Amino acid sequence: MKLNWKTLLMAVLMSVSVAAFAGCGDKKGPDDGGTNNQTEDYGTLTIADVKVCITDDRACTFAEIVPVFSKPDKAETLTYTYDTSEIRIENGIVTPLKRIDKKVNVRAKSEHFNVVFGVEVERLRFGDSMYDVTRFPVSVRAATCKAVTADTTLFIGDSFMDDYFIGDYMSTYSSDKVVLNAGMSSTTSYHWEAAYRQIIGATAPKNIVLHVGTNNFYDMHDLADETEESLTRLFMLIHSSYPASNIYWFNITQRTDTAYSSQVTETNSAIADWCKGYDWITCVDTCSKVTGPMLKDDGVHPKTETYKVFTDALVAAGCQIVLKS
Repeated sequence: MKLNWKTLLMAVLMSVSVAAFAGCGDKKGPDDGGTNNQTEDYGTLTIADVKVCITDDRACTFAEIVPVFSKPDKAETLTYTYDTSEIRIENGIVTPLKRIDKKVNVRAKSEHFNVVFGVEVERLRFGDSMYDVTRFPVSVRAATCKAVTADTTLFIGDSFMDDYFIGDYMSTYSSDKVVLNAGMSSTTSYHWEAAYRQIIGATAPKNIVLHVGTNNFYDMHDLADETEESLTRLFMLIHSSYPASNIYWFNITQRTDTAYSSQVTETNSAIADWCKGYDWITCVDTCSKVTGPMLKDDGVHPKTETYKVFTDALVAAGCQIVLKS
């Protein structure tokens, strides 16, 4: 798993407990070679509990282990001991192996430190009402995605990527490009957690482009941290299923209805920072470029000509769209 270590925000988002076990640095006694806890020599090591999720088809999220040494100059390389049938730890990254709900204890040990932290494994069943996709045209969108190839740039998400709104623009834009759109109006990030695999199908697109999140606030009345958690979980699940695909997320477009504008701003900022930590996902800032007059009369959806702002920003962000031969 390729990571960019410029940020540790991922560890904050995935932590399930601010409490942790602290291990004291040991100082050997001068006479008996025993141990004597004296924190002034090595300080303490703290590792917060983390959480990972796994679906029935074994797509999963990951969590970053972040050892915090109270005396950074005394940091040591840690060895992790745990049940290897339950989880995997590679390069400080935890992933689940079994489709279970369980807490797995991990011991982190070095010459002078010895602490235990927990990894909570959650099996995602998508049984709650917020994941219910029965009213959406999932099978129709899945049929559309049967045309996906390894060259396809696939636009998915909410109504912004639904043919009803983007269709007129796509009729021209897609004429010389290998692109498809399969968005579904009124969907949230929770719906896409439950349905993305069925819709995208077996073939990994070159690029997966999403606009999703606005309905989390205006329909679900989410808090910002709830939407942030769902979005990052969705992104990790998609990456787990399609590791070769590049993922691009258009940040949430502000509506003329400002009831949730502060939550949108907060979420856009948090997810932009989160995306900087990984080289497989890019946050594309279109929110700052789309203003009220560029929206339809409903104050929500882009006018047909406004979609050019999105595709131009996408290319500027580094997305390579394959031309038809």
